[in-house]
Amino acid sequence: MKQDSGQVLPNAGATASVTEARAARRALGWAGASSLALAWLPDFLPALAWLAWPQVLASTLAHELGHGLAALVSGGGFDSLQLYADGSGVAHTRSAGGAMQRALIAAGGPLGPPLAALGLFLAARRAGAARAALALISLLLAFALVIWVRTAFGALWVGLCAALAGAAAWRASGAWVQALACLVAVQLCLSSLSRLGGLFSRTARTGAGELLSDTGQLADLLWAPHWFWGALIVLLSAAVMLTGVWAFFLALREDR
Repeated sequence: MKQDSGQVLPNAGATASVTEARAARRALGWAGASSLALAWLPDFLPALAWLAWPQVLASTLAHELGHGLAALVSGGGFDSLQLYADGSGVAHTRSAGGAMQRALIAAGGPLGPPLAALGLFLAARRAGAARAALALISLLLAFALVIWVRTAFGALWVGLCAALAGAAAWRASGAWVQALACLVAVQLCLSSLSRLGGLFSRTARTGAGELLSDTGQLADLLWAPHWFWGALIVLLSAAVMLTGVWAFFLALREDR
C-alpha cells in the first residue's frame, strides 16, 4: 500500500499565472524603456525625429476610428477614413439623431486612444488575452482597410499595421505578445498626452484643410465653450489611462 508522503504538489494553474505575471512585468519594463527612448532620442539626435512619426500615426488612426465607431454605436454611419503622411486624419461620419448623438461622435475621437490603451493594458496581463487583442486589432484594421480607408497613404499604413498585428498574434511567443500589447498601450498614452493641447483649440489643421476641432464641434452642439470640453476630455482621458495602468499592476500584485 503506497503511503502519502505529505508533499504538496504545485498548482499548475497558479504556476502558469505567476509565470505570465513575471512576463507581464518584463513586458511593461521593456515597453516603458522603449517608449522613453522613442520620446527622448529625437531631442538628443534630431536626425532621429522620424521615430516619433509612427506613434503619431498610430494615435491618429485610433482617434479617427474612435469617431467612426462612436458613430456606428450611436446609430449613425461611418462613410470613410482619410489618413495623411503629416500625421493628420479625417473621419467622415453620418448622424441620424440630434445634437447629443453628434456630440458623442465628436467625443469618440479624442477618447479613442485612451480607451484603446485601457483595453490593451487589461489584455497584456495574460498572454492569451494579449494574443486575442492583437488578433482583434488585425481583423478590425483589415476590415477598415477594405471598407473605410480612402487615401493611398492611409491604405499603406493601415495595411502595414494590420499585417504586423496579425503576424504577432499568430507567430510571436506569449512574452512577446504581452510586450507588444504593453508597448502599443504606452505609446497610445504618450501620444494622447502629447496632443492634449489641441483639445483647447477651436479649429484643427489637417491634410484636408482647416476644420472645426472636436471640442469646437462640442461647443457648437452643446452649451459650454470649447475649452470646457477640452478640460473634461483631458480629465476623462487621464482617468481611463490610469485605470488601465492600475488594473495592470493590481493583477501583477495578486499573482505574486
